[in-house]
Amino acid sequence: MKILLTVLIAFVCNQPNRPSDIPSKITELKTNAWYSEKAEEWKNYIASDASDEQSWLQYFLATSYAGKDIEIIQSIRNQILEKFPNSFTEYYTKFRLVGWNNEGVKALESALNIDDSQLVSFEDQLVYADLTGAKNRAVYSKKLFEAGLIHSSTLNYNYNLLMSVSDEGLLITDGLHTTIPIWVLQDVMNIRKDVSILNLELARNQPKYLERVLQENDLSGTLEELLGEAQGQNIYYALTLPRTSLQKLENRLYVVGLASTVGTSNFNHFETLQKNIEEKFLMDYLTIDFNGEPKTATGNVLSSNYIVSLMLLKDFYDQLNDEERSTELKDQILSLAEKSQIRTRVELLLDAKKSPQTFKVVDFDIKTLDKRMQPIKEGIYASEIELSNREFWFYMEYLRVNGYEELYEKGLVDLSEYDEVTRALLSSYHYSPANAQMEEKKRPGGSYFDYPVMDISFEVAKDYCEWLTVQYNAHPKRKYQKVRFRLPSQQEWTMAALSYVQFTSWNIEENKLEAWSKETDEKSIYNLSKETVSYPWYYEWGMRNQITNEKGCYLANVKVPEEVTCAAGIKGDGYTFTSPVGTYFSNNFSLYDVVGNVAEMTDTEGIAMGGSWRHLPEDCTVTSINTYEGRDLSVGMRLFMEVIEE
Repeated sequence: MKILLTVLIAFVCNQPNRPSDIPSKITELKTNAWYSEKAEEWKNYIASDASDEQSWLQYFLATSYAGKDIEIIQSIRNQILEKFPNSFTEYYTKFRLVGWNNEGVKALESALNIDDSQLVSFEDQLVYADLTGAKNRAVYSKKLFEAGLIHSSTLNYNYNLLMSVSDEGLLITDGLHTTIPIWVLQDVMNIRKDVSILNLELARNQPKYLERVLQENDLSGTLEELLGEAQGQNIYYALTLPRTSLQKLENRLYVVGLASTVGTSNFNHFETLQKNIEEKFLMDYLTIDFNGEPKTATGNVLSSNYIVSLMLLKDFYDQLNDEERSTELKDQILSLAEKSQIRTRVELLLDAKKSPQTFKVVDFDIKTLDKRMQPIKEGIYASEIELSNREFWFYMEYLRVNGYEELYEKGLVDLSEYDEVTRALLSSYHYSPANAQMEEKKRPGGSYFDYPVMDISFEVAKDYCEWLTVQYNAHPKRKYQKVRFRLPSQQEWTMAALSYVQFTSWNIEENKLEAWSKETDEKSIYNLSKETVSYPWYYEWGMRNQITNEKGCYLANVKVPEEVTCAAGIKGDGYTFTSPVGTYFSNNFSLYDVVGNVAEMTDTEGIAMGGSWRHLPEDCTVTSINTYEGRDLSVGMRLFMEVIEE
């Protein structure tokens, strides 16, 4: 009996937990990496119980959403066909595999005849009702709505999409996750029932559906004609449509909100855009989360589509010289871009509209600069070292010699605010023409040339980035055709400092990482939404939140008592002030001193990251936010670079 009980306990302990179901794309839009991870979880779960039909369905959905090769998806379905013939799952996965063509529709009908109560099929029942022109489509809309599959943000987004269309207009959509919520708004809430919807996915698979919708709108012709020759008609195209679908119309389309339309001679584009956004749209949900929705809620993911229309509206107010409204729109644009993790690209678009600073081109060591820039992700690079006095003094001498007086004066540090002792120290540390000339003569000892620049303002840091961008892009021996040097966002800085090479999201808590466990002497996967990692030496998991090594020696330049001496004979952390750049070891991205030494500015004024020589160890982590005002002895910068053209 004891043996049997032991076997049962072992079986239960080894049984993997059931993974969470794959959400519908009208509910949430996840990354391919997330779906791939879920597919692996379901695969492992099925290995423990291959008789669970629902598990096979979830495994199939996760693999499909992950964009895996058709051979892999077909292989899963073949196994389902073998294990569960003539079942809901067999017919439903066939429908999902072939889509809304006649074969797929027949498979869906067979699945629903077996079981029409499965949540996963609710959206398909609604689509089927619209496809067949059923008069009771509202029944299925209500069924879907009451199931709670659609977040408020998704309904708000599609409400604004409908409000972008004029009376009795035809709205062309693509993905069903952007079409189904519109039908729900029309059927359940009686909103904009005058607008007709044509879904391209259905139109491409079902000619009779296309013909019916066109007849209802007194239109005729082929789908290609509709997407290429529509002029002066009351037709609107959702911004979610791929550009490839609208190539023939592209130069004649005007954005009027969350949709575009072909302009006519008497069409006032800006007036329509302004009226839609400022009088018709519901916008509060973009800044206030009333329902605690996840970031991946479909409506939240789609919110980046507002950026196009808001930028156009900002241009309109720029032309009217309405600086106050233009600034409000810019803040709203950048807030949306931040949520969508595309802030840098949007800033580039906004900055491109400004008159660029002109600089005389000067020769500099571009090979060393290129070598120092380490790849992080998606064309974003970071310098392996914090910006040094050597680099900053070169910039200051350039400004002085070439007569850029305003920028030069901004870069100088007024030492009169410091006490006599600090002033004496900083007189050697900070730039002055005399210090620069002494460095040129290779003065022996006591030099702060290779120490991190500090005590500069946010504006001076941005000026330096702009100057370096111009110099780099004009250099004949540059590695990349066009780049932009800048300060990083907080998320970019954190993931660069953490240095997990396989990271999938710029939000640290949305990542998982692999590290060695001392207890098991094996690698394990750790979820950063549940685990805290303070330092980039996490790869030995037990060290992730320790500032010292096994000998008690500090691994970064932070604020510690000097009387502490480690086994290697080093007092404190080895420095009472800043240390030369690159003194402490690098992380997995080859970035030195990401914690300690100087806190590093982000693109948000007053926010620096990583702590400094003046901060306690607990304030010197890869997620530490250090605030500052104006210039600060603890704050410097690290260059980030974005490649615009290879």
